[in-house]
Amino acid sequence: MKKFMSLLLVLMMVLSLAACGGNSGGSSSGDSGTSAPADSGTSAPADSGSGDAAEPGFSGSYLMGTGSATGNYYQFGNAMCTVINNVTGANLTVNATGGSTENARLLGSGENEFAMIQSDVYSYAHDGIELFDGSPITNFKAITACYPEMVQIVVRKDSGIQSISDMAGKNICVGAVGSGYEVAARQILGAYGMTYDDINETFADQSTAKNGVQDGTFDGMFMCSGYPNSNVTELSLNGNIDLVTIDDEHMAKLLEQYPFYSSFTPETDEYNLGHPITSVAVKCMMVCNDTFSDDEIYALTKAIYENLGDVQEINAKANYMSLDAALSGIPSDLHPGAMRYYEEQGIEIPDYLK
Repeated sequence: MKKFMSLLLVLMMVLSLAACGGNSGGSSSGDSGTSAPADSGTSAPADSGSGDAAEPGFSGSYLMGTGSATGNYYQFGNAMCTVINNVTGANLTVNATGGSTENARLLGSGENEFAMIQSDVYSYAHDGIELFDGSPITNFKAITACYPEMVQIVVRKDSGIQSISDMAGKNICVGAVGSGYEVAARQILGAYGMTYDDINETFADQSTAKNGVQDGTFDGMFMCSGYPNSNVTELSLNGNIDLVTIDDEHMAKLLEQYPFYSSFTPETDEYNLGHPITSVAVKCMMVCNDTFSDDEIYALTKAIYENLGDVQEINAKANYMSLDAALSGIPSDLHPGAMRYYEEQGIEIPDYLK
């Protein structure tokens, strides 16, 4: 009996130990083999495989240098920013400035990250000539050409000026000191074999020039702007002004010497002159600091061209924009992100832009 009880006690202890070991192993196996692998081996792959990774975008808060608050650059830049911000969720804000030359310098200093800028001023800045003589600014790249900016040579009808040559001895406002159109005035006069020594030149901004032509202080003025320009439209209301055409011979000289120019004849007579006018034009361009990644500028360029109709509804000058014209007039240094987008759209990139 004692042996039987001893054997029974030993058997019960063995069964008890076996039961404890079985529960411990089962619990451990259940935590590591069911719960943990279910989280790491099922949930994560399901998330990563449920859709493509989000396309890199354009975001952040930035300033875009434009021009005076009443000018074309400011209004057009505001239209671009409005659409870009609506599409991307970024906060790109227009900054009223003195125009292309100041915009290049603001980009150089890093105070602005984007700008509207004339193609000739862009070229001067990168090459360190004219307005930037000896002090090149090269830390910005092109995104897109936008619209033509016509060098408009406005004269009073009673001035007797019918050609550039007739400006000899006349009171002419050639533009603000350091402005892109003041350089254009020198270049156009030069094509006719003239310099400032041949005219009575005054350096002043557009508003001062307009008032001077209106009150007779100036016989004429040079200015560069998208067509039509509000200041010239205002002057044209009384019918006392005309615009001077650059003839074919001198146009050929200008185009040969300055490749950033193109010949431009407006399709409509917005100033009610009664005749067509032809002058040289540069391109308004959108540019950015070169610190932006390819992905960021790709996304921004895509936002512009896939929503171009919205920009056109806000500002009619965007009607000049199209993918086919996106590179027209850009002198150099297209941003790689913009380049990638254009290449995807089948646009051939010239070597000088790469």
